[in-house]
Amino acid sequence: MNAADPQDIIRLTTAPHAAQAHIWKQALLDEGINCSVVGDYLDAGVGDISGLLPEIWVRREDAGRAEEVLLRHRHTPEAQPWKEHPRRT
Repeated sequence: MNAADPQDIIRLTTAPHAAQAHIWKQALLDEGINCSVVGDYLDAGVGDISGLLPEIWVRREDAGRAEEVLLRHRHTPEAQPWKEHPRRT
C-alpha cells in the first residue's frame, strides 16, 4: 500500500450553500491555505436539488490547519449572524 501524498487534493468539508463556501474559502486564503470551491454552481442548471452542495478542497498537508481555521471561523460572532448579540451602548 502506498503512503498518502501530502500534495494530494482532498475534500475538507461540504458547505450548506455557495455563499458560505466562498466565505470559508476566503477565511482559508487569509490564513495562507490554498483551496478551491467545487460544485458551487451545480444547482444553477438543475435548480435546488438536495445533495448538490458545494465542497471545499485543500491539499492533504493543509487539512489539519484548514479544519482549525474553519472551527475558529464558525465560532466568531460574524460567522453566526442568526444569533443575537448584545448591543453596544
